[in-house]
Amino acid sequence: MRRTLTVAAALAVAACAVLVAQAPGPADTSAPGFDISGYWTAPLYEDALERGAGPELGDYGGFPINEAARLFALSYDASRVTLRHHQCDGYVAPYSVRSIGNARAWEERDPHTQRLIAIHWYNQTFEGHRTIWMDGRPHPPAWAPHTWMGFSTGSFVGQALQVQTTHLKQGWLRRNGLPESDQATLVEFFVRHGDHLTHTSVITDPVYLAEPEIRSTDFARQPMDHQTWLFACDDGEQILGRAADRVPNYAFGENPFVNEMRDRYRIPAAAYLGGPETSSPDLLTKLASLTDADGVAKTKPASGPRPISRAVDPQPRDGDVHVWPLRGGLFLLVGDSGNIVVQAGDEGALLVNSGAGTLAEKTLARIRQLSDKPIQYILNTGFQPEHTGGNVALRASGGDPSVRGSFFALQFADAGVGATIVAHQNVQNRMVAAKRAAAGVPSDTYLQERRRTFHNGDAIEMFWQPRAVTDGDSIVHFRRADVIVTGDVFTTTQYPPIDVPNGGSVQGEINALNDILARTVYQHEGEGGTIVVPGHGYVSDEHEVVEYRDMVVIVRDRVQAMIRKGATLDQVTAARPTADYDTRYGSTSGTWTTDRFVEAVYASLNRR
Repeated sequence: MRRTLTVAAALAVAACAVLVAQAPGPADTSAPGFDISGYWTAPLYEDALERGAGPELGDYGGFPINEAARLFALSYDASRVTLRHHQCDGYVAPYSVRSIGNARAWEERDPHTQRLIAIHWYNQTFEGHRTIWMDGRPHPPAWAPHTWMGFSTGSFVGQALQVQTTHLKQGWLRRNGLPESDQATLVEFFVRHGDHLTHTSVITDPVYLAEPEIRSTDFARQPMDHQTWLFACDDGEQILGRAADRVPNYAFGENPFVNEMRDRYRIPAAAYLGGPETSSPDLLTKLASLTDADGVAKTKPASGPRPISRAVDPQPRDGDVHVWPLRGGLFLLVGDSGNIVVQAGDEGALLVNSGAGTLAEKTLARIRQLSDKPIQYILNTGFQPEHTGGNVALRASGGDPSVRGSFFALQFADAGVGATIVAHQNVQNRMVAAKRAAAGVPSDTYLQERRRTFHNGDAIEMFWQPRAVTDGDSIVHFRRADVIVTGDVFTTTQYPPIDVPNGGSVQGEINALNDILARTVYQHEGEGGTIVVPGHGYVSDEHEVVEYRDMVVIVRDRVQAMIRKGATLDQVTAARPTADYDTRYGSTSGTWTTDRFVEAVYASLNRR
């Protein structure tokens, strides 16, 4: 059942608390368990609003959402699913379990010892295949990729299978636009009673929930294979002629469907627009006192201090540099502020960016573990110090035999002495103007469109992104490995740091994100396929990029609408046009705050 009855929810919380308290450590899977293998189907009449045609628009009642989640849902236009990159979005694990359709479970055991390695759960809808690891392995680090199903580990606790899941993608609490963030974690309990299975989930989401969301779903065992397991999806054009920078959305307070439930069922809007108070035992006594003004207040950002991001920063803080394998001889190095990508091969190492340089010696040590060849190239996606601060040290450790002794090298006194640094010409211009150390300034530059090379068996292209974060941004595409490195054009940790004085603009940023999406291909149900490495944050694919693109477009639309009405910067800032994203990307301190982002959007639109 959905969390609507407070007594039932309280009992579920208490039961889950007891089970968690009894739970052994994640590596203790020796307790005798039970087998959930077989075919299962959930009854369609149970919480019918969560299945079939889905819930009514605006109905978030009983969900303990915060302001950001409510505003996100109210701005959501269902026609967004007609966008190419949203047509095949899958379901995240908590929603997948409740989705319409059948499920299959089976065990994976060691062929020699018969030790239980994993339990697999497969949902028909969107082909959701979960692997619940039972062998005590740890969860991945914070910079690892997120998936629809997340990373799950399980153990038997009494008569329950307890599952803990992290690394989920952004998805839905409800299909009417109510979001679940990529910071959500999940604890589940599977309890079997003969041919019946009860599944209880506890969703904790610091970005969009004020308190955990508790749900339960019942399953009945089926006698045979349904043989209808595929839910294939290919995207295509659904609306012709729509500009790539258009994302359907409603302005704050302008969702035309928000009052449908009020008018149809004579329920005050404040009672069904969600929040912990909508599952409070005294809600019924308060209904009579709720007014239309209470409902209107919930559809717009409240005045007051800016919230800050509640997302986990995946940057390690242990003073070391860590390696994460990508694909095709490519590796991610994290720890020295900005992300670094290393291509290892028989021609010599190639780097995309060099980090801040504070851990240059440790970075170099990791590179030498990956390749016994000198660093030959360093490609800079921009001039930001957190991506170019290591240029001097890492360049000096390498060498480029392709220019040493070359006829054209006669014009360079230090040709071949160190690695060759490559970037757009504007990166060189900005670094020279800032009087950065000459040894760290790119000497090999390009002017328009792209720079291409073939190195270590892969075609590598740098694509210029005019007026994005700055006027010198590049994305780097390793074509055979199918890995795109974005620099600060895309991050998972903050709003895009649009540097208007150095040529950045919100429209150029949107164009750059769309250029990335024009080069990505998903592998299955909107995930996998092309790997996207952000300037800061965890390893991603096109789903994270499209959600980020949507956010920038929606904020641009809100600011642009206010500018057209003559609003000043102070008025725009006070209106909180980022209110539904601040708990994910916002900051009130440091070098890049929410207000500075809004100011950059405002300034670039005014200049335009």
